[in-house]
Amino acid sequence: MLVLLGCGGGSSAGGATSSGGEEPIEFDDEAAARRAPPASEEVTQAEQLIAQGEPDRAVPLLEAAIERDPRDVRARLDLGLAHEMREDLPAAERAYRGAIEVDPTFAEALNNLGALLRDTERGEEGIAMLRRAVEARPGLASAHLNLALALEDAGDDAGAENEYRTVMRLAPRDPASRTALAMILLSRGERDQALIELRRALPLAEGSRADLAAIGNGLRRAGDADLAVRALGEAIAAEDAPAPPALRAELALAEYAAGQREAAEARIREIIRDEPSYPDAHWVLANMLAAREAWRDAATEYQTFLRMAPDAPEAAQARARLEHVRAQR
Repeated sequence: MLVLLGCGGGSSAGGATSSGGEEPIEFDDEAAARRAPPASEEVTQAEQLIAQGEPDRAVPLLEAAIERDPRDVRARLDLGLAHEMREDLPAAERAYRGAIEVDPTFAEALNNLGALLRDTERGEEGIAMLRRAVEARPGLASAHLNLALALEDAGDDAGAENEYRTVMRLAPRDPASRTALAMILLSRGERDQALIELRRALPLAEGSRADLAAIGNGLRRAGDADLAVRALGEAIAAEDAPAPPALRAELALAEYAAGQREAAEARIREIIRDEPSYPDAHWVLANMLAAREAWRDAATEYQTFLRMAPDAPEAAQARARLEHVRAQR
């Protein structure tokens, strides 16, 4: 999760102030106009272009602003984000590091660089950068969220849980932190607590396909299949773009768990028809067929899955199940 100053659109924590007279809590670029370094006309124009999804046009404006004033940290931050949007990660990293060289406590640049380092599999350095970000700006919820994700990557579930709970305090309407916390609780066997967080997250995720999909997956795994079907159906409907096959398959699994077995099998067959190169649909269908003792058809689907994905994580299990169903014929 990146931070861009001056463009608005961040999640809101309601403008509340934490107890004890501490700084206002913020999520992403909330209160950016109040806190942001001043912007030149070029930087303002570039930020508008970035917000419109035109980073290529923003880059020369930002480079000109930096050439005119090398200490313009806002221009350097925006340049980093523009390069990330262009998928030029080395250039983005240079821009963020340049901003930090000018201002070592610039939380937004520390946050964005930390997230980039995590995304490029430099987790330890990313964690260190994100710790600097939350130290510089304790109320910047996106930095706590990025730190939680990085800590979870590193296997520090306790540290990640603490950061997710911090995000929930700073930005109580953010569904991602609740969902991620629920997954940690689920991995510890705390199913009831996980369900509480997932059910709280669901209304907060309205309109977000990614959040709804994650919540639906968690609900299915936690045992609330009926609500999972609802969440996953909402995820598919959340965007005009066709749902990816993995999301459609997840809905089929939830339908199956909810006892809607004919509908689930029909959905999986539809995915196979629409996405013939998607092997996981064959794996799911094979298991459904084996469960209703359609041994011959199940064997065919296991064979198809193994032919398409011989090195998949489920491959060994698929081979064992193939032997089993063959023995039943």
